[in-house]
Amino acid sequence: MKEPNKVIHEDEIDLLELARVIWFKRGFILKTTSIFVVLGLLIAFTSKVEYEASCKLMPESQEGMKGNLGGLGGLAGLAGIDLGLGVSGSLTPQLYPEIVKSIPFQLELIHTPIRFENLDSLLSSYTYFTEIDEPSFFGVLAGYTIGLPGKVKGFFLAKEVTFISPTDDLLRLTKDDWKLLEKYRDRINVAVDSKTGIITVTTEMPDPYAAARVTDLVVKKLTSEVTNYKVEKAQVNLEFIRERYIEAEKEYEAKQNQVARFTDQNKNISSSLVQTEYLRLQNEMNITFEVYKGLATQLEQAKIKVKEETPVFTVFEPVRVPEDKSKPKRGFILISLCILGVMISVSLVTVKKIVDER
Repeated sequence: MKEPNKVIHEDEIDLLELARVIWFKRGFILKTTSIFVVLGLLIAFTSKVEYEASCKLMPESQEGMKGNLGGLGGLAGLAGIDLGLGVSGSLTPQLYPEIVKSIPFQLELIHTPIRFENLDSLLSSYTYFTEIDEPSFFGVLAGYTIGLPGKVKGFFLAKEVTFISPTDDLLRLTKDDWKLLEKYRDRINVAVDSKTGIITVTTEMPDPYAAARVTDLVVKKLTSEVTNYKVEKAQVNLEFIRERYIEAEKEYEAKQNQVARFTDQNKNISSSLVQTEYLRLQNEMNITFEVYKGLATQLEQAKIKVKEETPVFTVFEPVRVPEDKSKPKRGFILISLCILGVMISVSLVTVKKIVDER
């Protein structure tokens, strides 16, 4: 029973000895921590400033829309109109982030002129990041240390030449443009809450007004893309029926005029041949009218279908111009590097003590 107490006593002595060594080496710990604090100050005050803008919206459920049209569907059924309220393949919100990340979507965004408030200029993001934006101090340092082999290789190799034939519709970009597009894509984030269905669009840019404007462009273009996708088939069907309706209307009017002219020309004639011809023309006009009437019904049905397929987006939190910086988080950087400096210096002192005792 005495041995465990002895072990505990020895452990306590070791901890006290370790504390004594740490206190003895406090100068080294303080110097090391100071180096990390200075490094933190350099990172915090030389890092590029970024601003973050966001918007929250929710697409109205198609099932809910169809439920709201249930009464109208019943009335339309009594009139012989089928609204086609069956479930159709639709674009789910979970796919919206993939739409935003797509290359055509990103290319249109990066080449759209927006206002940069700090520059008081209207220019595209592509122009800003290729001609105006400058790398941070650590970005330049990394480029000439870690990225130096790539720079040397690029100096001796011939630059990539991009050639796109006027008849070639394939997408082709230079390596620099691909890298720029990848970095620009990382600035835009679309998150979908699986429980509430709320879509959050977030954009980070070096300029506060530009961040808000890009977020607004993403929301507008995304909702436009989704709307076009959902109503495309119904819209094509509507245009087809409208064309047939116009043709049937003209044909019906022509038959009406033909019957009217025949009646005017044979007012005082009561022969069987004239009566037979009149009945034939009348029947042709009636058939044409039935076709015209049927297409009119289908046209109204197609219009309702387009409205039913058109998604409605409710904006919960509109885009606003950010006032505070999102990066760099200087307090967090300083505290993190200070803690890291303390941990590393204490670890070095501890390891040295263990090595000396062996």
